[in-house]
Amino acid sequence: MSDDYDRREAICPDCQATEGDRDARIMTAGEDPATGRMFTSVTYHHDTCPAYTVDQILTEDSVRRSKERTAWMKEEFPLVRKRMEAAANGGPTDAAPFIAALLELVAAQGEDLGRFVAPERWAEILTKHFPPETGRAEEPTP
Repeated sequence: MSDDYDRREAICPDCQATEGDRDARIMTAGEDPATGRMFTSVTYHHDTCPAYTVDQILTEDSVRRSKERTAWMKEEFPLVRKRMEAAANGGPTDAAPFIAALLELVAAQGEDLGRFVAPERWAEILTKHFPPETGRAEEPTP
């Protein structure tokens, strides 16, 4: 095991499940802000545990929202790209939206240089600067 990683176990305050009498295990990962070390946290639960039920509901909701956002991006990104290209063909007087969009995209990437700007974020930023002309559906909430 690496020196930059550790495993932590937590007892669920609701069901008090242990590894030996558990029905489910939830693993999460994180970085300790004090040491900068990466860690995994393991919590065991019984099927009837309220904390486990809440976690399952939140996970399912997150998956649903992620699928909605991905579907929106797949529909919106090609359309906003066409709107951007059409505006680019308008001449140098229409350059302001391009500059603003580019600056915002660069700022979004600059927030975390260790990651990339996801396509959903691209579609969100470009739609803000190149809005649809007619009443298209708004983006789903993140």
